[in-house]
Amino acid sequence: MKGISQKSYFYRVAEMTPTEFWINTALQEDLEYYLAQGAMGNTSNPTHIPIALSNDKNIWYPVIDGILKSNFELSNDEVASLVLQKITLRSLSMFEPLYKKSKGKYGYVAIQGNPFTNEDLELVIKEAEIFSKLGENVAVKIQSTESGIKAVEYLTSQGINTICTKGFSVAQGIAMAEAYERGLDKTDAAPACYVVNIAGILDDYLNEKIMELGMNIDSRYIRHAGVSMNRKLYKIFKKNNYRARLMFGGSRQPYHFTDLVGGDVAITISPSQAKPLINENPPVVKRIDVETPSNILNMLEEIPDFCKAYYEYELCPSEFKDFGPCVKFQKACEEGYKKTLNEIESRRKIVSL
Repeated sequence: MKGISQKSYFYRVAEMTPTEFWINTALQEDLEYYLAQGAMGNTSNPTHIPIALSNDKNIWYPVIDGILKSNFELSNDEVASLVLQKITLRSLSMFEPLYKKSKGKYGYVAIQGNPFTNEDLELVIKEAEIFSKLGENVAVKIQSTESGIKAVEYLTSQGINTICTKGFSVAQGIAMAEAYERGLDKTDAAPACYVVNIAGILDDYLNEKIMELGMNIDSRYIRHAGVSMNRKLYKIFKKNNYRARLMFGGSRQPYHFTDLVGGDVAITISPSQAKPLINENPPVVKRIDVETPSNILNMLEEIPDFCKAYYEYELCPSEFKDFGPCVKFQKACEEGYKKTLNEIESRRKIVSL
């Protein structure tokens, strides 16, 4: 894109470290801009789709109307899936040159389906198999839950790229990485797998929790919670030589990116946090191996849910989906999906006139 400096912040991150910058959006303008700024992949979730539908009406309303005019009997859920696939196909085509140039190392695009069915193993697998046919560089999002463990193992064995989303604990990250290992042992294929751990939403949840519990903990300490969890998981991945690639996400502040730079990881960041880094263009500093000061860690350990996130033996797979920040994120995805269904229903009424 004209006027883009090849030495902007994210380009320098790529030159100086193995850290990948992924942009977290479904908006056309954002995708064009951040791809030009050095984005190596694209993630989105059900909260992003209704934003794309309302902001890019000129693109997506005709798509929805066309589907309804041809197949008015389809349910809103079925239409939503077809629209999601169209949105993903657009992103896949934009990132395909990067995927081809890097011989499959970069250029992946995430797709995440109906959040209300993401614990139904049979439906998850069926949906993933459909999504996987959209393009070589598509990666299907699977929940980091007990059913998601089974799904990732199976989908990996079938050569399908996955992104293990809704991860808010070291225990979840380990479980999903080991599921991928088992899947690889059943195939000669080498599908990609990214294991996500989300710092920003964990921080938000812990701030809410200390207020709810009336705990006398300065919220400035919480700023270190998600970052500390991610750094610990990174060490475990290196020690265990897991073949899945670690992905950090859920940025709420630019430090959710800058404090994790330097590792062989992908980091997703929203436009609201990426733009300040582009404007400021700060030095690239490798911080992934920085140790959390013991006094801060000791304070964080007073919060039971931080311990569940930070210590690998505090949660078992049957507890993953009911872990507080997982529930918080699930509700957000469900609300986003409902907005998509509402958009489709509005177009259905117009088309039927």
